[in-house]
Amino acid sequence: MKDIALIYEKLKKDIEKYNHHYYNLDESLITDFEYDMLLKELEALENRYPELKSENTPTNTVGGVSSDKFSKVRHKVPMLSLSNTYNIDDLRAFDLRCKKIIETDIEYVLELKLDGLSISLIYEKGRLVRAVTRGDGSVGEDVTENVLQILSIPKTLNESIDLEVRGEIVLPLKEFERINIEREENGEVVFANPRNAAAGTLRQLDKNIVKERNLDCYLYYLVNAENYGIKTHLESITYIEKLGFKTTRVFNVCKNIEELEKEIDYWDSKRKKLDYETDGLVIKVNDFKYYEKLGYTAKSPRWAIAYKFKAEQKETKLLDITYQVGRTGVITPVAELKAVNVSGSIVRRASLHNFDEIDRLGLKIGDTVIVEKAAEIIPQIVKVELEKRNGMEKDILIPLNCPSCDSTLTREDTLVALKCKNSHCIEKVKRRIEYFVSRDALNIQGMGNKIIEKFVDLDILKDFTDIYSLKNYRSELISLEKMGEKSVEKLLDNIEKSKDTSFDKVFYALGIEFVGKTTSRIIVNELGNIENIINSDVERLKLCEGVGEKVAFSIFNFFKGEENIKIIEKMKKIGFTLSKEKEVITNNSFITNKSFLATGKLEQYSRDEIKEIILKNGGKYLSSISKNLDYLIVGEKAGSKLQKAKDLGIDILNENEFLEKLKKGSE
Repeated sequence: MKDIALIYEKLKKDIEKYNHHYYNLDESLITDFEYDMLLKELEALENRYPELKSENTPTNTVGGVSSDKFSKVRHKVPMLSLSNTYNIDDLRAFDLRCKKIIETDIEYVLELKLDGLSISLIYEKGRLVRAVTRGDGSVGEDVTENVLQILSIPKTLNESIDLEVRGEIVLPLKEFERINIEREENGEVVFANPRNAAAGTLRQLDKNIVKERNLDCYLYYLVNAENYGIKTHLESITYIEKLGFKTTRVFNVCKNIEELEKEIDYWDSKRKKLDYETDGLVIKVNDFKYYEKLGYTAKSPRWAIAYKFKAEQKETKLLDITYQVGRTGVITPVAELKAVNVSGSIVRRASLHNFDEIDRLGLKIGDTVIVEKAAEIIPQIVKVELEKRNGMEKDILIPLNCPSCDSTLTREDTLVALKCKNSHCIEKVKRRIEYFVSRDALNIQGMGNKIIEKFVDLDILKDFTDIYSLKNYRSELISLEKMGEKSVEKLLDNIEKSKDTSFDKVFYALGIEFVGKTTSRIIVNELGNIENIINSDVERLKLCEGVGEKVAFSIFNFFKGEENIKIIEKMKKIGFTLSKEKEVITNNSFITNKSFLATGKLEQYSRDEIKEIILKNGGKYLSSISKNLDYLIVGEKAGSKLQKAKDLGIDILNENEFLEKLKKGSE
């Protein structure tokens, strides 16, 4: 018995450690599947030896402890977690248990289990007054200020009503990929998965960081729905959608276990095409009248269960380590793998992000490794099969010199990455130019990586200002593969047009470390022109809203570099406007005093550009569908917003119709 007690205590401490890292530090030390198996092992020991079970056992615990960074709020109704399984047989047992208690056939609702951060939104008279995280299920964190930065969460509802609604804050997969690329380039620790990124973002003390990361939110539970005359879970979802909340719109009714199994098979494949990460499905009894009879455990309702998809993992060999150089000089180790098919695609490489990650995994060249795709997109090594080593494996040595220019590498105190400080390093130059022409910066379409590679190697492009001399190299451009005269003409035209890009985007395109789109807009709006920015010291920069010491020092040091000042002078000669335009709002008989929202993929303009047009012509741009909306502008794949607009009788325009009315309104 003494040995069993020691095993139990060790298992309990391990799970508590994993809980602390997952819920409070937003990092995963093991996979979800490994964690769930440990928890089941602990539960089995407690069932067999009940005398070992303590009051604060992880099997009775929901979530983690609330952070001291935010004020604590006690939930009026506890935010419980769901029991989960990876096994269809457990679902059948759940079905039989429910039927035995209710003594009749049961209708279930199947919905997506989102992998994000649980949130409770509290409204008074239709206005959002508080947003609270799950915390330990009883007490959560007040993150209202940060939640107000999430565009998909309505600040006011379509009805003046008091209610509490719960859901999941997630990070869209494209945003997850973008943020990790930026963090890797800046030498910061990357997020392991979208869930950790969403949780880490919502716990930021700087709300501007939250705004810049474009979090999203899907709602799925109305607290005390019966108080609103609602009898089923499905009715409650229809109701909150009418109020203006965003849902996944996946709430499928299943009348028996066979229908549930078919839906599970379908979504196991379909989920890989979603814009957000889902790690399973939730099955809930539809009719509220059965909930009290079915009851609750200490941490979970007995009327619901989560079926989790096991991430596909494949075994392969680590053949070698190569190194990439980012635009800021950060050196990223890349695992070169023996080709293996993971989740439908061939994987040959996986980023290891930094050398601390290599140490954490205990990785050696020649190791047998387990690979999976984070969020079904990004290949990553999750485990080393230590028992398969044969003694021929080689240690991975940390490089002393840049793999591109051979400069000595340095490590900055606050960062985990090694850096090349040589501003003329060929790989850094290429990456900086790629960043400068990217969609969020100058958006020079047609200026692909192959063109950049070629012309940097030819020593024609020494920095991004040399792009504006490419008109002198027409024949070289035409000679490139898939680049005829028309393509070259279009590219040169796009380069010329990019000179008219707004100053905030030009400032962002400079690629200053830690300076994203939101920070660029704040700096430009506050300081007005490039001279004011160059002449600002750290203390002045810190006076700009949301600009902390790290960002302020980064901007200050950038403009202390003689080469960067020379680039600014060249940009002036090229014809860039390096000052904020005075915002001129004109009256347009069609747009002024009317409200608009755009959805779906537009052809001629981005949604941000449409928004700018509306605001400059005296209109309002809303963040969600409501009865206050006058027009919805729709592109391809408009989705649920289109249906909501139709339900509310809102006028719907395609892009061409909008532009035609805009033109007539200015006549």
